[in-house]
Amino acid sequence: MYTEENARGRFPLRDILLKVIVVIIFLALIIFIISNATNTDNTAKTTKTSSNYDKVFSENLEKMEDASFNYFTKDKLPKETGAISELTLREMINSNLLEAFTDADGKACDVNNSYIRLTKNDGDYTLRVNLECNEKKDYSLMKVGEYDYCEHDICKKDASKEKEDNSEKEESEPVKEVEITEPSNNTSNNGNTSYRSNSNRASNKTNSDSSLAYNDNTSVTRTMYEYKKVTSPSFSSWSSWSNWKYNDKGYTAIKCSSNDTKCLREVQLYSRREQVGTKNGRPVYGTVRYYSYRTRTLIRNSSVNVKWSTYNDVNLLNQGYTYTGNIK
Repeated sequence: MYTEENARGRFPLRDILLKVIVVIIFLALIIFIISNATNTDNTAKTTKTSSNYDKVFSENLEKMEDASFNYFTKDKLPKETGAISELTLREMINSNLLEAFTDADGKACDVNNSYIRLTKNDGDYTLRVNLECNEKKDYSLMKVGEYDYCEHDICKKDASKEKEDNSEKEESEPVKEVEITEPSNNTSNNGNTSYRSNSNRASNKTNSDSSLAYNDNTSVTRTMYEYKKVTSPSFSSWSSWSNWKYNDKGYTAIKCSSNDTKCLREVQLYSRREQVGTKNGRPVYGTVRYYSYRTRTLIRNSSVNVKWSTYNDVNLLNQGYTYTGNIK
């Protein structure tokens, strides 16, 4: 008679395959769980490291900001509109304005490309603090000025403190008393009173309309700043020095400066004692002078480009243009 035991005895391979499949699924789940846990830990570590780097970077940027207020005293402030006063991080450290610092990885930041820059505006200044480290480059811009509430000669512009100063001034001013009178109740003047009221309203409306028309026709004045870019001349490489030749023409030594567009030939001299002839069968010695030269070719002359634009035109500044101090 057919029973369940007989069925199992006839198909042992099926049971084995089912067990193998279950084991494989179980192992896959374990591997998946372990892999996710590892990725989560790595992500958390990366996030934590990045957050710590940003924190240290921000602290170093604040140190440079604080040091700038100690450095820019009255005698070091730019005087003319558009003028710039700048100090690199290297110069700040050498001047003991702040101690040398590193990023979160213990690496020194770029002391030449990191700087503080103060630019003179019409009524205040713009302070740029630029910091470049291995993993991050950033800067801060702020309005600063010589305000009454500054602890140093200059400080950040604080709108809340300015409002407090204005409110104190308003409270200190005496309040003018105005005499208030009521209109007469005489009915005989009702018609005239109404007429003057309408006339005043018409007059006020006319004045208001003319004021609006004047404001509509008024053009907005825009201040433009002059930028200048100086391009140095370009030369070919120097040729090789020529062989030494007798300096019988009296050449003098010539040394060219790097930007002298009119100097395209350098000359070097050499002299020595040697036999120049004989007299009465004896050799005669004298000083013999030699010269050697080399040449170069002018490829491009120097140039000066001038452009007018708005204040702090980043595009022009990145191209190497600088403020001249002229405005219009």
